Amino acid sequence: MPPEAVSSAGYYEALIARNDPQAPWFKRKIGDRIALLSALLEEGGARRVLEIGCAEGELGRAIKARFTVVYDGVELSRDSELAEQALDRVFKTPTSQVDALPYGLIVSFHVLEHIAKPEQELACWSRLLSENGQLLIEVPNQSGHPLLASDHNPEHLHQFTPASLTILLSHCGFACAGLSVGHYESPVYPDSIRIVARPLLPTDRQRSLLLQRFRDRFAGPFLVYGIGGDFFNYVAPVAEELEIQALLDSSPSKWGKRIGSRIIGSYDPAEHGMLPILVCSIRFGANIRQHLLTLGIAEDRIIGLESIYEHT
Repeated sequence: MPPEAVSSAGYYEALIARNDPQAPWFKRKIGDRIALLSALLEEGGARRVLEIGCAEGELGRAIKARFTVVYDGVELSRDSELAEQALDRVFKTPTSQVDALPYGLIVSFHVLEHIAKPEQELACWSRLLSENGQLLIEVPNQSGHPLLASDHNPEHLHQFTPASLTILLSHCGFACAGLSVGHYESPVYPDSIRIVARPLLPTDRQRSLLLQRFRDRFAGPFLVYGIGGDFFNYVAPVAEELEIQALLDSSPSKWGKRIGSRIIGSYDPAEHGMLPILVCSIRFGANIRQHLLTLGIAEDRIIGLESIYEHT
C-alpha cells in the first residue's frame, strides 16, 4: 500500500476493530498505560484528559473507573462508535477541528508516526493543552523492534529516535520533562519511545513569573549582596524592574562600579537600615550569610537566591 493511500482522506474513517481487547499483548500494553496515566494524574492532578487516537476507548474506560476526570477522545475510525459508550466525548474529526476547553493532560499512543505533517499536528495539540498541562507521546523507537532495521508498515510515515522526537517537540514549543524507551506496544513493536512534555512558556510569560517570585519574596525595597556571576545570570536581567535599594559587595575592587542605574558599594548599617538582603550566590551563599551575621545582621533579614529559583 503506497503512503499516499494511507494519508488520503477517508482511509482511517473506514477502519474498524483495530484492537483485540482479549489478546494477551493488548492486555499487557493497556495495563502498562493504565499505570502510567494513573501516576501522571496522581502527580499532576489533571481533571481533563484528551486521548488522541482513543480507538475503542478501553484506556479511558479504565481511567474513568479509577479517577474523577473528564476523559475525551479523538478517533477517526469506526471504533469511535464503541469509544462513545466509554468516554465523555469523542471527536470524530482531526484535532485541527476540535473545539474544546483546555486539557490538563493530552495522551497519544502510536499516533504521531501516522501523521503526514507532525509539526502541524503538534500545533493543534498545543492549542488544546493548558498552560501547565502535560503531553504524553509514545511512538515506535525507530523500527520499533531490535531485529528490524526499518519499519515497513505503510501506515507509518515517520520513524523517530529519542533525539529526533525531542528536537521536533522543542521546535513545536514543548520542553521534554521525561524520556524513556523500551515500552511495549505489541509483539512487533516491543520498543517504543515515551516522552512526557510541557508547553514552553513564552519569553514574556517567563519574565512575568520570575518577577512575581521576587515580589512574593520581597514586599518592598531590598538590598542585593554579592555582585558576581550569579547576579549577572539570575538577577541582572530583571534588576531594573525590581525595587533594589543598593548593590553591595565585600570586595573593595568592585566598589564604585556602575551596573545599570546603580553603583556597587559596601554595607552601611546606618544607610541600609533594616532592609532585607538577597544573598546573590548559590555556591558561596553559606559563606556570605555567615559574613553578614558577623556584621550583626539578623538571620531573618538574609534571603538566599535559591529561595527565588527553587522549583516548586
